[in-house]
Amino acid sequence: MSFAAKAGARSKQQAGRQAKKQTKQQAKKQAGRRKERGKRPKKSLRIKASRRPPVLAAGALVWRLKNDKLQVLVVHRPRYDDWSFPKGKAEPGESMVLTAIREVAEETGRQIVLGRYLGKARRRLVSGRKKRTLYWAAQVLPEHGPGEGLRAAVKPASKREIDKVRWWKVEKAARKLTHADDKRLLARLVDWYESGQLQVRSLVLVRHAKAVSRATWGYGINSELTRPLVMGRGQAQARDVAALLSAYGVGELVSSPWKRCVDTLAPYAHGCGLDLRSDEAFTEVSALTSPEVMQASFRDLLERGSVLEGQSEAGPAGPQGREPAGLPGRGPAGPQRREPAGLPGRGPAGPQRREPAPEGQLEPIYPLALCVHRPCLPLLFETLREYMGPELATKLPDSDPWLRPGQAVVVHLRRRPASVQLGTTPEGDVEAGGGGDVVVKSSQIVALELH
Repeated sequence: MSFAAKAGARSKQQAGRQAKKQTKQQAKKQAGRRKERGKRPKKSLRIKASRRPPVLAAGALVWRLKNDKLQVLVVHRPRYDDWSFPKGKAEPGESMVLTAIREVAEETGRQIVLGRYLGKARRRLVSGRKKRTLYWAAQVLPEHGPGEGLRAAVKPASKREIDKVRWWKVEKAARKLTHADDKRLLARLVDWYESGQLQVRSLVLVRHAKAVSRATWGYGINSELTRPLVMGRGQAQARDVAALLSAYGVGELVSSPWKRCVDTLAPYAHGCGLDLRSDEAFTEVSALTSPEVMQASFRDLLERGSVLEGQSEAGPAGPQGREPAGLPGRGPAGPQRREPAGLPGRGPAGPQRREPAPEGQLEPIYPLALCVHRPCLPLLFETLREYMGPELATKLPDSDPWLRPGQAVVVHLRRRPASVQLGTTPEGDVEAGGGGDVVVKSSQIVALELH
């Protein structure tokens, strides 16, 4: 073999040995990396913050009294093997109150009516996005109760999603609920029950939906009486108002007699078979010329003791009502129920009719909705502040336009205990009356929400 051939063979051998050495070194490095990775958390468990907007969800703590014991409705999810309250993600364009109602219906098969807003739970998803879940206190809607006719049918959750639905006493729920946030919300619900702030009556104050402009329709009192809602936007807002009133189970409707206010409540009235009572005290003219009459009429709605005193054997007092003294032309102070079209078999219509409460359920105290004009709102908000503490009063809008067209404020009232009505009230719960007398409100606003 020539010298050149021998040199080439040695070169190939050296290259082969070098390649094997590099391969072994690379194998060691890779083994080291695998070992190091084994010490780290799995990638799916490392949650990084996301800049995407939070996932919105809603649910409810549905409660009832059975044998004088407070119970709540809970569900079991086999996928996570946990006990929790019914809840779920919002669909595109869906409001949170409607999400809560739909999710409870899907997961438990029960239609509910919302009460006070309870609070929210926050957590971070595996994807890194935040999830925010809003909860309301709620009760089961009585069969054929107000608002049921406007609710769409829902598809029940599969057994893979929810396999058990149970009523638990709150003591058992406090022990067996899986998540700390659920236990925290339950504790708040129990506190409200023990302090008499859970069973409330709601009043929904609505600004009428978007109306045709005065420049288009005309000026003058006759034009004001007949000015309608804008086609499209205004009518869509009226439908949104109807959905909101359905969520709270509104059973009585009062409105300014002017067309834009009446038309704002009309979709709900027609869908639920309720009469709409008009009251001249709540017009724009009244706001300018007789503000004291407007405020007195509003106090009558807030103070209606026959409704707020609670339940009798026949059900909640108040739907029949009586003519308030000194306020002629108001009509009966209660819901005039009619048989709604497309809902046969509802039984006799009329103001004497009441829907029975479900077994173990308190008799319903149906909320009231009042639709007014923008100039009325500062006067009515001033009146609302008389019924709430200073901290809660700061949550009311305090500047023009007060509420947007179609927007509403929901206030939750409780009946004051007799000792409070006699004058043993904390500071801020009484007001000076004529002649230096102390006037104590028989009702108290314990919460409010803007929608």
